[in-house]
Amino acid sequence: MTIPSHLLDTSRPAPTLSYRPDTAPRFVGTDPTFLAALDRLERYARHEHAVVLIEGESGTGKSFFAQQLHRMSPRARGPYQCVVLSTLDDNLAASDLFGHVRGAYTDARNSRLGCFSSGSGGTLFLDEIGKASPSVQRKLLHAIERREIWPVGSDRPIRIDVRLVAASNVPLAELVASGGFLPDLLARLNAFRIRIPPLRERAGDIPALVEQFLDARAAQCGYTAGAPSMEARLLRLLQAAEWPNNLRQLDATVQRLLIDADGAPVLTFSHLGDDIGELEAPAREQTLTPARVRQVVEAAGSKTDAARLLGVTRQTIHRYLTRERDDETRLGDG
Repeated sequence: MTIPSHLLDTSRPAPTLSYRPDTAPRFVGTDPTFLAALDRLERYARHEHAVVLIEGESGTGKSFFAQQLHRMSPRARGPYQCVVLSTLDDNLAASDLFGHVRGAYTDARNSRLGCFSSGSGGTLFLDEIGKASPSVQRKLLHAIERREIWPVGSDRPIRIDVRLVAASNVPLAELVASGGFLPDLLARLNAFRIRIPPLRERAGDIPALVEQFLDARAAQCGYTAGAPSMEARLLRLLQAAEWPNNLRQLDATVQRLLIDADGAPVLTFSHLGDDIGELEAPAREQTLTPARVRQVVEAAGSKTDAARLLGVTRQTIHRYLTRERDDETRLGDG
C-alpha cells in the first residue's frame, strides 16, 4: 500500500488553530502498521459525524493526525479547536467546554460559549482525554449520545454540530480497568480508533524521517549549502534506539546533531557527545534481553557506547553477550 497522494496535499485549507509547521511530523514511512493507521485516518475523515479516538505514545504525532483528519473531512472549512484537557482547571473545565449562562457562578457576569458551541460546523480535538474528571467524562458521554450539551447554569440543552476527535497517550482500556475512565465513554470512542505505532516499532522508517528532519532543520542550524549527510554507523544507532519520546525526540536529536556538528558535511557518532543516553528509555536490567543488547552493541560499534546508550555498565553488556553465547553453545550441543 502506498500513501494516498491527497494525504500529503499541503494546498488544503489550514485549521483555524494552526500547528507549528516546523515541528509537526509528516507522513513519512512504509511501515505496514503506520500505513494502516493512515488508511484508517483517510476513511474515518470522510464520515464527518464519526467520533474518532487516536491513541499513541507521547510524541508520535496524535495532534498532527487530528489536524489532518480535519483537513480531509467535509468540515475542513469550519473551525478547528484543540483543547488539552490536562491543562484545564477542574472547576472551570465544564464552562470551557460546554459554556455557561450569566450568573451561573460568582464571576459569571456574562454568558459564554464553550468549545462545543463555538466550534459549530468544525472539529473539536480533545487531547489527553484520559485526564478528564469523572464529571466532565459524564458530560462528554451525554454530548456524544444526544448531540446536545447543557451549559453550566442553564435550564435547557443546546444542540451541537461539531465533529469530536479525542486522543490519549495511555490506552483508555487500561484506565477503565483501573477505574479512572467511564467504560460507556470508551465504548463510544472506541468505535473509530486509530493507533499510531511508536517509533521503535517502525525503525525501518527512521532513515527517511532523519532525511526529512535534516532537510527541514539544516538552514535553521547554519547550513547554507543544503543538509549534511550522516555516517552509516550513526544511522544504525538511531535505528536501534528506543526513542521514548518518539518523533518529537528524533526531531530534537537531529537539531542537536546539526548544531553540534557546526557545519561539518557529515554527521558522525562523535557528534552525539554525552547525549547518547537520551535515545534510550531507562533500562531495567530485568527487561533487557541478550538479543537486544547484541543489537545495540552492533549498532553502536562498541560495548562502551552500547552501555552508555542503555544506561547500564559495560560489565552488564559483557554478561548479556556471554549469556547469549552460552545459550547458543547449549543449543548446538543439544
